[in-house]
Amino acid sequence: MPTPMLSRAELLQRLQQTFRQYGYEGASMTRIAKATGLGKASLYHYFPEGKEQMAQAVVDDVGRWFESTIFLPLEQVHPPRQRIVSMLEALRQHYDAGNLACLPGLFSQTEERALFGETIARFFARWIASLTQTLTDAGLARDIAQRRAYDGVERIQGALVLSRALADPGCFAAMVLELPDQLLAGSDRATMWTTRVNRFAFGNQAEPQRLRAR
Repeated sequence: MPTPMLSRAELLQRLQQTFRQYGYEGASMTRIAKATGLGKASLYHYFPEGKEQMAQAVVDDVGRWFESTIFLPLEQVHPPRQRIVSMLEALRQHYDAGNLACLPGLFSQTEERALFGETIARFFARWIASLTQTLTDAGLARDIAQRRAYDGVERIQGALVLSRALADPGCFAAMVLELPDQLLAGSDRATMWTTRVNRFAFGNQAEPQRLRAR
């Protein structure tokens, strides 16, 4: 049979699914070839350095998705609750309501940590920093906002682990419902965030944007 033509995006998606399902060690070249429909020769054409290069490409692709869909929106000037709820909805879809693993989280707990540790550390640090910005904008003191951002990312990762371990997506669903109130408890959502400059919208010619609190 002729080798199917895959776009790079489709190839990375299939590789991501394989690494999520089997982990790094379990994702043998035979399994990868079956999942992608590509022969080993074709796979090495795309990734001359083999499986490690494939996994790095997938981790980088996940990072790009989070940057555009999670991190940057958390730093915009929409109401903080709206930003958090949007983040959780995007994560719910990305993780299939808790049925799929977080790939950076998965790799961080096995031997792959030695291969991708710096990339994974930057990923989680970026997530915590962007969520800290949202909570600071909500009126929380910076140190409190940062502690809650750590707690929030831990809660998300823990809910993913429990949902998969117990085969109960309700763990993730409960987290999605509860987390916004937990993160924003005691914040003054009607003040500070309304006048923060949106540096992404205005560049160097930034002007304050005043939005009506919701």
